Amino acid sequence: MFGSITGLLLTLINIFILVLIVRAIFSWFPGMLYSQAGKIILMATEWYLAPIRRVIPAAGGLDISFLVGIVILYALAIFIGSGDILRALIAIVGYALFFIIILLLVRVFFGFFRMDPWHPITQMVMQSTEPFARPFRGWFPRRPGQFDWAPVAAFVVVLAAYVVVQNVPRFLGLG
Repeated sequence: MFGSITGLLLTLINIFILVLIVRAIFSWFPGMLYSQAGKIILMATEWYLAPIRRVIPAAGGLDISFLVGIVILYALAIFIGSGDILRALIAIVGYALFFIIILLLVRVFFGFFRMDPWHPITQMVMQSTEPFARPFRGWFPRRPGQFDWAPVAAFVVVLAAYVVVQNVPRFLGLG
């Protein structure tokens, strides 16, 4: 009986995560949230995202509340599935590191192909990854016309941290 309730809860959480992802995609395209489907998605998600926005406001025009909401829901799903709060916390850290790895890879890609630095997506990626690349500027200073190696070094360090976090449950004997 509890297995079927758990399965139902996990299914509902996954559906809500998909709705949050659709809302994020709609928010990237002007006018999509004002369509009929957009209004339904807004009504379905605003009750959940409004408290998160109060705690984590949009920075520089970038609203990351849906990302935080998705991470919280994934942690809740892991906690419901396994009943282990430590595993859920490790999963949250793992998801955050994975997201940073993806952003750093995109930044390296943008740097390799010399993407337009004034494009909004390029600026968002650069601003969100600069705190991770900045500690490596002493070893890899940015020079005009050359490839920026600091994000590559940050990628390697964050990837190593991700591997460590993914193996923490095994080190602790959790599985």
